[in-house]
Amino acid sequence: MPANDTPPAQGLIPVDNSEACIDQLASGESSVASRELPSRQFMARVLTLTAYGDDYTTCFNAALKRRGIEVEPAQWSGRWLHRHTRRRDIIGIHWPSFLYYHPESRRKTWLDLLRFVLFLGLLRARGVRIVWTAHNLYPHEGGRATLAHRVARRFVVAVASHVCVHGQGAAERVMREFGVKQADLVFLEHGHWIDFYPNVIGRAAARERLKIAPRAYMFLFIGACRPYKNLEYLVRSHAAMQDDSLLWIVGRFQSAAYRQRIVQAQAEAGGGTTVVDGFVPPEDVQVYLNACDAVVLPYKEILTSGAVMLAISFGRPVVAPRMGTLEEVICEECGILYDPQASAGLTDALRAARRRAFDPTKILARAASFSWDRSAQAFTEAVLDRGRSAPPG
Repeated sequence: MPANDTPPAQGLIPVDNSEACIDQLASGESSVASRELPSRQFMARVLTLTAYGDDYTTCFNAALKRRGIEVEPAQWSGRWLHRHTRRRDIIGIHWPSFLYYHPESRRKTWLDLLRFVLFLGLLRARGVRIVWTAHNLYPHEGGRATLAHRVARRFVVAVASHVCVHGQGAAERVMREFGVKQADLVFLEHGHWIDFYPNVIGRAAARERLKIAPRAYMFLFIGACRPYKNLEYLVRSHAAMQDDSLLWIVGRFQSAAYRQRIVQAQAEAGGGTTVVDGFVPPEDVQVYLNACDAVVLPYKEILTSGAVMLAISFGRPVVAPRMGTLEEVICEECGILYDPQASAGLTDALRAARRRAFDPTKILARAASFSWDRSAQAFTEAVLDRGRSAPPG
C-alpha cells in the first residue's frame, strides 16, 4: 500500500546516544568507510532516512539507481552517521516525525527532537546536504497544533538545501507555511503504480470473490484507516445518497477508538457499508480495486496522495476533495473533485460519480503520464548535479 506516516515497528533503528558519537559527528573527520574508497571519495550518494520499504521510496529510489545514483539506507545512529557520511552526500528525509515523535510520551518526543536537531545540524555543518520531500505539511497525528512538529518542520526547512514537492499546489502551501524560496524547491512527479501491484483478476472474478452482485454500484475506500481520512463523514455522506449503492471501507484501523467511531457511524447510517479491518496484502489490492466502480478518498487534510495514484493506476475514477495536489492529478476524465467546505459536497460528488460513465483506458493513460524516471531526473539535476560541480572540501 502507499506510504503513510506510521513506520513498521521494526523499521526505526534506535538512536545512539553516546557523547562520543556526537563528538565524532562534530569533528567532521573522514570515516573509515570513506578512506577505504578513495576513488569514490567525492561522489555524492543519496542516504535515505525514514524509508522503510514503502511503495513510494521503493519506486523513487529504484529510478535514482537506474540513473546510476548510489542509494543506501541510512541508520539513525550517531556512530553510523559518523562512519558512513562524507561531504556532499545527500541525506534524504521523507517523514521527519518518524525520527522523534512518540505520541504516548511528550518527554520522549522532546528528547528525540533534541537529538534530531543535533544530528542534522552537525551533519549540515560537515557538508552533508539534507533534502526533505514534503509529502505533507505536518504529520497527520498531532499536526500543526503540536509544538514539537512545528519546531521540527522549521528546523528541517532551515537546514535543508532543497525541499521536494509534488506539484504547484504543494509548492505554494510549503512556501506560504515555511517561507521556502522558489529556487530551493524541486518539483517531483509522483509516479504511477501500473504493473507494480499484481493485476490479473478481472472484474467478474473479483466480485465473485467478494460476493458482490455483478450490477451493483460499489464505492471503495482502501488504505490505512486513520482520523484524517474522514471515514465517518464518508459513511454519513454515502447514507445521505439514499440509494442502493454499496460502500466498502478496506484497510487496517490503527486505533480501536477510531474503529468504534466508524462502527457508531455505521449504526446511525443503517445498511450499505461494509468494513474490512486489516492489512491488505499486495496481491489482494487488485481484488478490491477491480471490483469497485469508484474510489472515494474524503481527506480532511492532504498535500499529496499515494492512494489517488494507486486508484488511477488500476483505471478507477476517484472522488476526493479539491485540495493539495489532487486537482493536478484528478482531471475531468479521472474523477470528481468536491468543495470540502460544502456541507453536502461529498454526497453530491458521489451522486455525480455514479451518474458518469468513466473510461478506464483514459484513466490509465492519465496515470501513465506520471513518471518515476522523470522525477529521478529532476532530483538529479537540481540536487546531485549541483553538488558535483562544487569543489571537494
